Amino acid sequence: MITFSNALRESMPKTLSSLPLLSIAILDYKDELAVKNKAFALFCEKNGLPSPEEVIASPLPRNYRTTTKRRAIFENGEFSLAFGEDDCSEYTEPLEPEEHLAIYKLVEGYLKKPVFKALAEAMNWLIIRGSYKRRTVIFNVSEMNASVVRKLKLMGEHLTASELGVFSAHVYFDPTCSDYYLETRRPTNALAFKTLYGPKDLSLDLGDIRLKYPVTGFSQINESQIPNLLSKAKELLQPNAEEHMLDLYCGYGLFSLGIGKNAKSTFGVEWEGPSIEYAKNSARFLKRMNAKFLAGKIDAEFVEKKIPKFREPEVILLDPPRKGVEQGVISALAKRNPKRVLHVFCGTDEIPRSVNQWRMAHYQVSKIQPLDLFPGTPHLETAVLMTKADVRK
Repeated sequence: MITFSNALRESMPKTLSSLPLLSIAILDYKDELAVKNKAFALFCEKNGLPSPEEVIASPLPRNYRTTTKRRAIFENGEFSLAFGEDDCSEYTEPLEPEEHLAIYKLVEGYLKKPVFKALAEAMNWLIIRGSYKRRTVIFNVSEMNASVVRKLKLMGEHLTASELGVFSAHVYFDPTCSDYYLETRRPTNALAFKTLYGPKDLSLDLGDIRLKYPVTGFSQINESQIPNLLSKAKELLQPNAEEHMLDLYCGYGLFSLGIGKNAKSTFGVEWEGPSIEYAKNSARFLKRMNAKFLAGKIDAEFVEKKIPKFREPEVILLDPPRKGVEQGVISALAKRNPKRVLHVFCGTDEIPRSVNQWRMAHYQVSKIQPLDLFPGTPHLETAVLMTKADVRK
């Protein structure tokens, strides 16, 4: 057994072996891909997995992140924006769009002024999200008194006039001052989220369709690689008019609406209610009458009791968070007897454990396709195609 981090260590140039794994960002991208291909092949070999396909390169290997953040610091009467403890400016900054850096510089400059002291003292995080063309700024604050609100509105006016593509701004209230830049435990009896100006949602253009999603909802941070992710998922899963498609951890419907058009029907499930509502709205707008969505906590009981069973054959796509699926989910899904399963992993070390569970349920690995959704970092996104094993062998 070997972790992907250790496999990367063994595959890195000796000159970088003593540096943090984020130092992979200083390599030429061609060399970075060579390291990741070597490391992932080693990872698969040592963990008893079939040989993987070549890593699909990112069209934009640097300056690609559509979500970035800065920790707000107010000490000794001075305000500054800094990288969080999980980032390193030397290696992280090259991965961010130049427009983001300009926005941080602009906001930091204003918040250093005495007139903005109330807002500077209340700031937890500054977050930028959106696309390569249009951006939203989120102020995460610990206080929401009248003075802070006035300064937020004034800051919104400065952002509007900045010509940096900031089409909306919002404030997120987190009195816990948590380490998470978008706190999931929303305060009770208090305003959690307020729009300063502009739309309350974000959008993703996928050629002939546009999908919208909530400002605080999850979306891939590498917009340039999403078309490759969808194309490869469609190629591997092959949804068609004779089969239903079950899409677990579907978010705002990226896979359901991005590749499910040719399926007999699609059924998406996500625990986050707001994202599901956006998926439903997108399906109505696109006139995808065969697309249904349901919000719920994805565990074994939910799979067995809440997800409808179809008479016709079924294919399943699941794209869980980094920690993987809950215990019993894979076994419950296997009992539905899907023809094909595409399990997408953003946590590489989770692959062996989940694949072993599929094998115990009589499914086998047919293909392992890594994609570089996170250039300049020690991470990969991996799509693993599972098919029914021949139990007679």
